[in-house]
Amino acid sequence: MESKIKNLIAQPVVKSSAGGAAGSTLVLEFEDKSYIFIWCSWRIEQGAQVIVTSSDTISPTDSDSSPNGFIGEKSPILEGRKLINFNLTPQYDLEMLFDDEYKLRIFCDIGHSREDYNINWELNIPTENISIEINNHFEEHKAQYG
Repeated sequence: MESKIKNLIAQPVVKSSAGGAAGSTLVLEFEDKSYIFIWCSWRIEQGAQVIVTSSDTISPTDSDSSPNGFIGEKSPILEGRKLINFNLTPQYDLEMLFDDEYKLRIFCDIGHSREDYNINWELNIPTENISIEINNHFEEHKAQYG
């Protein structure tokens, strides 16, 4: 997994979206068409400030009329930002560091007992025909893309 994520370094994010019908699922697409789907908990930060989390609203509210909620309004903030580094823990929590002090933190919190909902996040690389899921047993599951 680390070698595949390393290939994303210096690439800009071309799409960053969540909210609305997608719920709190965050999708990041990179310039080479690789993308990450994140179903577990996540947080976007800039410096010491939290910008948005997977627990924020996904639909309009009285205080936020965005059609995709606060998540939909704020998640595109990573678009155009280049990945500059990352940290991956043995349990597959992932911290992605972008330019301008932006960070995406991914917390694998979908655990062993959740057979009905068994993927924390996945990296898809269409150009290599590879999909790598991080499952609810904190293991990589590699498959062909598509």
